[in-house]
Amino acid sequence: MAEKFDLIIIGSGNGGYIPAIRASQLGMSVALVEKEQNLGGTCLNWGCIPTKALLHTAELLNTFNHSEEFGINADGFELDYDKVVEYRDRVVSRLQKGVQGLMRNNGVEVFTGVGSFVEPKKIKVQSEEDDETQELEADYVLIATGSAVRTLPGLEIDHEKIISSDDVVTMNHYPKSIIILGSGAVGTEFASMYNGFGTEVTIVEVLDRLLPAEDPEVSAELEKQFENRGIRVMTSSITDLETLEKTDDGVKIKVSPVGEEEKAEEEEKADEESTYGGEADPAESGEGEEGEGETLEAEAILVAIGRKTVIEDLNLDATNVEVNDAGEIQVDEFYRTAEDGVYAAGDVIGGYWLAHAAGHEGIVAVEHMASEDPMPLDQNMIPRVTFCHPEVASFGLNREQAEEEGYEVKESNFPFRAIGKALIEGEPNGFVKVVADAETDLILGMHMIGPKVTDLIAEGVFAKLVEGTPQEIGMTVHAHPSLSEVMGEAAMAVDGYAIHI
Repeated sequence: MAEKFDLIIIGSGNGGYIPAIRASQLGMSVALVEKEQNLGGTCLNWGCIPTKALLHTAELLNTFNHSEEFGINADGFELDYDKVVEYRDRVVSRLQKGVQGLMRNNGVEVFTGVGSFVEPKKIKVQSEEDDETQELEADYVLIATGSAVRTLPGLEIDHEKIISSDDVVTMNHYPKSIIILGSGAVGTEFASMYNGFGTEVTIVEVLDRLLPAEDPEVSAELEKQFENRGIRVMTSSITDLETLEKTDDGVKIKVSPVGEEEKAEEEEKADEESTYGGEADPAESGEGEEGEGETLEAEAILVAIGRKTVIEDLNLDATNVEVNDAGEIQVDEFYRTAEDGVYAAGDVIGGYWLAHAAGHEGIVAVEHMASEDPMPLDQNMIPRVTFCHPEVASFGLNREQAEEEGYEVKESNFPFRAIGKALIEGEPNGFVKVVADAETDLILGMHMIGPKVTDLIAEGVFAKLVEGTPQEIGMTVHAHPSLSEVMGEAAMAVDGYAIHI
């Protein structure tokens, strides 16, 4: 006989465990089904957390390398990667235990195994360890199975010379040279990290700029700073997979300039891809411009061309859940699928493939189940953050997008070099851009590159949430000296009233 709950959630990433807690707070009995032994999903176990731990080490190395600028002689320091691995795994382990504790404290019952539909409200849990099964029933089901790394035929991951982001955060060593295919958030973060470790890094991107989903001026500034750090950037470039060769020392592959026809196809594909998680493929079979090309050699290739939804084990045929051609589950503004009582949230529905978006989507879903009348999530208020060095952050529309939607735009671009704290910290490069509606003064978006912008972006998102204006941000007193001053200055600059420039 099936065990009965109010809600069954399949997947324990941010789109699963966070709404599980919220559902429990609302008085629902909750079962959380997870196929892995550790809770937390990709973000905690193979994504956000271990990646940022490694990036923190790389940032410290960069600081040591420039310590003489601050009057410190740090000669003789070296990277002990065994210790880095211990630090990375220690952080992950502590947070894994934290999520387990949260489930216990909130009365969420955890079932380990692969969850799949028997009927729309009945889930089978298949244990991969002992092959035993059990059935659960609920009034509601939330699908939060997330996403996995994507590759291409002819570019199969071997976990040694052809690696994915999952491999990077589980390997106990790092390559001395690497070719990174793709320059979205994953590609640029690992390029920054490896460069900090001393690895020779080449980024190959089929489109004409890094971070193609970001504001073009942000992309240009990132490329300039990457090249100043010694990272080789090859935009408008395509790899010929037929030339891929594994050697004793690593890999070889031919890279060529993108032809006009290929460029148009990739730009069209990029426009159709999910907003942040999907990326154009810099790894297609093709010769590029006739007679041109260069063979690259490195110890490894990192495939960072985007992710794919994880839905293959769900047995969705037992439901009326609809899936588009990209494998994304179709939902409405409250994350309801076409099957009554079945909801979905997180990467599995496409859109912004971001852990923090997934958590909020899941909360809206369970609050809707509980008749709490939640406010639908505005996609233009989701912060997009990339933890490369320099950091990149944004939300909402850039000028081009806003004008396409019919807005009359006013815009500012305020540099970090005018902020005392940025100079003190040796991080004077980058800027904050504010995009506003000239008619209403309402904020349409912000786009940033520079120190700690992944933290600073929250002020702008909150201002948009409460329908604030640049003038109101400018009226807000920002502590001096602090990096937050750049937010007030950039806001005042929209109307030409910045003080320090």
